[in-house]
Amino acid sequence: MKSVFIKVLRVLMLFIVIISWAVGYIVYEDTLADWWIPVGVALMIAALTIPFYKKWAWLTAGEDKILNLLSHVICVGAVSYALFLVCNYCLADPASTQEEKVIVQKKYQKTYKKTRRVGRRHYVSDGVRKEYYLQVAFENGTVETLHVSLSTYNKTRTGKTKTLTLQKGFFGLPVITKGL
Repeated sequence: MKSVFIKVLRVLMLFIVIISWAVGYIVYEDTLADWWIPVGVALMIAALTIPFYKKWAWLTAGEDKILNLLSHVICVGAVSYALFLVCNYCLADPASTQEEKVIVQKKYQKTYKKTRRVGRRHYVSDGVRKEYYLQVAFENGTVETLHVSLSTYNKTRTGKTKTLTLQKGFFGLPVITKGL
């Protein structure tokens, strides 16, 4: 019974890590900050909690220090990355709301091939998937690439202005709340 419970906990922990990475990435798309800031915060939290790495022996099924340390850094880093970005976004100060006009410098789309499995080792083409991006310039000269929906992509013209609503996040990183 105990081994089944441990296996379920291992799968649950893997699920939590993957969901944390995904949620962190989704929220990061609406956060105007360099990539290394949330990653650095997550690694710093993982480094500060290193004395607890021995507690991961249940996950790795052993006392191997390197494996336990690696598990600690990956799990704590992923969860703290997501928590940092989600708290910054969800606890943004509504009093700091400001509208900023950005100039659309470029709009482009990326096309990816989709496949589906039809046999044990056989895949066939199943169409394409497109993602849409706008490269915008802020008033302070910063240039950002934003992932947008098809309707926003179609409504936007290159060289025109677009109004984005920004708020100051809980940890000071600006977030886009409207306009995409």
